[in-house]
Amino acid sequence: MSIPMAALQRYGLASAALALLVLSGCATGNKAGTAALTASAHDGSRVPEKVSPDLYPKGAAPVPEPVVRYGRYTLVSTEPGAEQRDLLSQIINVTIPQSMSPNVHEAMSYVMQRSGYSLCPAQGDVKILYGLPLPASQYQLGPMTLRNTVQILAGPAWQVVVDEVSRSICFEKRQGYERVARAAAASSSVVGSAAHD
Repeated sequence: MSIPMAALQRYGLASAALALLVLSGCATGNKAGTAALTASAHDGSRVPEKVSPDLYPKGAAPVPEPVVRYGRYTLVSTEPGAEQRDLLSQIINVTIPQSMSPNVHEAMSYVMQRSGYSLCPAQGDVKILYGLPLPASQYQLGPMTLRNTVQILAGPAWQVVVDEVSRSICFEKRQGYERVARAAAASSSVVGSAAHD
């Protein structure tokens, strides 16, 4: 049984029109849903956020990268490291020789040999600090920053004072430790006078 060509064309055309009508209804419904979603996202109840970090703060002009290519696959940053910008951020990992038997001043001098800093001269109360023997627990220092190393060597009674102009490290006695030093000096003079009697 054969179907006449005219009937096929008529039904084919009708089915194509029906398919288009159905698809256009879906597309219209989809646009309405998208519009509702967009309206709810920007209804004014929330402030739009800017993307951060902004890759184009001055437009699309190329900005040179602070790197240098070494070899085929290696890029090296040309920006100075933290330890180069802030010398007290240098990482120190030092073992003081057992044969040295150093006092605190000698240990500090040993630690700061290539740091770029020098110690202030021993004057006043700092002579007390510099003359103390180095505790056995401090013969191995690090890895830690130079800032922390100097504070550890000085101990809690001393405030580290840095003069960046001359790159010198000095020490001041902290408040609250003044009384302890005076009391120790007074008790030693009392003991000394009692021994003479």
